Amino acid sequence: MLGLVAVVVLVLANGFFVATEFAIVAVRRSRIDQLAEAGSASAKAAQRVVHHLDAYIAACQLGITLASLGLGWIGEPAFAHLIEPPLEAVVGSFAPSAAPAVAVGIAFTIITALHIVIGELAPKGLAIQLSERTTLVVARPIHVFYIVFRWPITVLNAVGNGMLRLFGLTPANEQDMVH
Repeated sequence: MLGLVAVVVLVLANGFFVATEFAIVAVRRSRIDQLAEAGSASAKAAQRVVHHLDAYIAACQLGITLASLGLGWIGEPAFAHLIEPPLEAVVGSFAPSAAPAVAVGIAFTIITALHIVIGELAPKGLAIQLSERTTLVVARPIHVFYIVFRWPITVLNAVGNGMLRLFGLTPANEQDMVH
C-alpha cells in the first residue's frame, strides 16, 4: 500500500515540476511585474522565478528527473506486486513462470500511462492555458526546492553549459529563453 501512495506522490510531484516549467516559460513577465508593483505577494515571489529562468528551469528538470526515476524504481514493483497474484491464478496451471514477467509488463504499461497523462500532458496543458495563475501558485514551492537543491542545480547547469561550449554553442541567456 505504501508503494501505491508513493506512486501517487511521485506522479503528482512530476506534474508539479512539469506545470512549473511550462508556466514560468509561458507567462508574460510584464504581467507578473505589473501584479508585483500592485502589491501581490505571490507575484513578488514569481518575479524572482521568471527573472531567473535558467536556474528555475534547471530546478524543474532536476525535480522531473528525480520524480520520474523514483516512479520507475518504486512504481513498477508496487503495481507488479498487485497484479501478479491474480495472474498466477489465471495462468498458473499452464505457465506458472509467465505470471511475474507478464505482471511486470502490465505494471510498466500502467506506470507509463499514469506518468504521461497525469505527470506530463495534463500539467503541461494546464500550465500553458493558465500560465499566470500557475506561476503565482508554484513560485514559492519551486523557490524552496531551488534553495534546498541549489548546489546540485548550479553544478548540473554549469556542466550542461560547458557541454554546449564544447560543441561550439553559446548557452542561452535569460533573454533568449523568453523570446
